[in-house]
Amino acid sequence: MKSGILISMFVLAGCLCACQQEDKLEPIEVTNSFATVPGATDEESKLREEFYKATGCHLLFNDTLQHEYLGLDANGKPVYKTELLGLEYQLTSFTNFRFKFDYLQTLEQKREVTAFLQNDLLPYIQNVMPYSLFVVNGMDEYQKNPAAVGYDYVDSPLTYSNLRCLALNVSELWDLNDEERKNYAQEICCEMIFASFGGTSTNKYTDGKAGQFFSVGYSYYSTLKELNLWGIVISYNPLEYGFLEDPHEEYFQSPKEDAVSYIKACLSMTEEEFFEKYGANDIYGYTRQKYDVIKPLLDETGIKFN
Repeated sequence: MKSGILISMFVLAGCLCACQQEDKLEPIEVTNSFATVPGATDEESKLREEFYKATGCHLLFNDTLQHEYLGLDANGKPVYKTELLGLEYQLTSFTNFRFKFDYLQTLEQKREVTAFLQNDLLPYIQNVMPYSLFVVNGMDEYQKNPAAVGYDYVDSPLTYSNLRCLALNVSELWDLNDEERKNYAQEICCEMIFASFGGTSTNKYTDGKAGQFFSVGYSYYSTLKELNLWGIVISYNPLEYGFLEDPHEEYFQSPKEDAVSYIKACLSMTEEEFFEKYGANDIYGYTRQKYDVIKPLLDETGIKFN
């Protein structure tokens, strides 16, 4: 009995000690590696800071978020704390993709891009801004080759996103006139809306906000339009299966291409105009199903092109 009382006293003393130590704890200062360095006065930092104040979105020109010198290790070699943007990482998964970036090289380019974002793009995307925007002069996407060591080139996409960043390839921006810039801004806007839906490519985005839209065409995405079954050739017309465009010779569109086609059409046309153009091919009702899912999501953004 006495031993039980002694144990209880030790436990109580430990709790009191822990509470006293907790009272003395001081908050740890956490720095945001996406933000500019406090007090920085260089023009690039000012551009990024002003953009954040106007949009609430961090503007990045490099995918190295921090590279801090910590000192020397036991062998006298320098040690750094480095954080990369890591587009290939999702919240719960790691993709088989890698990226190669061509950074903006001059301050003049960065000024022009920032002006384009604020003057041409921002009026459309105010309600779908990502947490951060990483702007590059070129972006190549590579996919891991399962049959060999290394990665194969896939594409040079306009955008690519994960939860904390959207990378934007502005390589086509420099020689555009005013009207072309407007169209370019609208194209970027459509891809940013797609990114705002969330979801992962491995699930063909059915796990995101627009999951029902992608579920309609799930079995067709990126598949062959023509199959040979025991000598019998079966051909599919994507326009009859809820796809608005048929840009590829052999394959159906990808989920991203499909969604962007719908976003662009819905933002540019009334419902009457939409079905006047695409309704004749809607033999199985897939186009209507997808339209009815995606249109309310677009209405929520408040974005309109016309």
